[in-house]
Amino acid sequence: MATRKSGNRYPLVIYKRLMDRLWSSTLILGLLLGFVWFWAWYGETPLIKIENDFWLLAGAVICLGFAAFAFLCRSVAYVQPRRDHLRLVTPFLRLNISFKRIRSVHPTGFQQLFPPQEASWAQRRFLEPFYPKTAVVVELTSYPMSPLLLRFFLAPQMFSPQAKGFVLVVPNWMDLSTEIDSFLGAWMQVEAHRKTAARRIR
Repeated sequence: MATRKSGNRYPLVIYKRLMDRLWSSTLILGLLLGFVWFWAWYGETPLIKIENDFWLLAGAVICLGFAAFAFLCRSVAYVQPRRDHLRLVTPFLRLNISFKRIRSVHPTGFQQLFPPQEASWAQRRFLEPFYPKTAVVVELTSYPMSPLLLRFFLAPQMFSPQAKGFVLVVPNWMDLSTEIDSFLGAWMQVEAHRKTAARRIR
């Protein structure tokens, strides 16, 4: 398996759920703004002054455009083991995590990482489908870019609350964990041979 240049692509289901919520809520808001704009022109008793209709139309177009974008990007986010790094991709981010940064990879119950009793009502509703699942936790020595910037692009529950690293919830955690271990092990062997060869040259 590890002789391949890359492994399979595993969808990030937490990101998909986040986009599902975004596209549905912005669609409703866009339709509501569009209805108010339409009523301002064609209704018998306008809900707002006609001179304000431009902002309603602009808001409706922006919301509907974002809803369409979020809907199309629901399944774009994925994680993929590569020959010397782990690739994490979202519509706005393409992150290559070098194997040099990986401290450990291990499966953990999702509700052990994010206990339901410690979450707010809204958080529990969002995370409810994931509590029975097992996540692959990738602990790092350091992040490949600023954590503040990463949190702007990724859901909070994709970060390990216990150490530096990522929480990866995918449809098949066993396959992902096996592939990462395989590619990581092959990379470590190559690095060991390279260092041995370098010492012999010296």
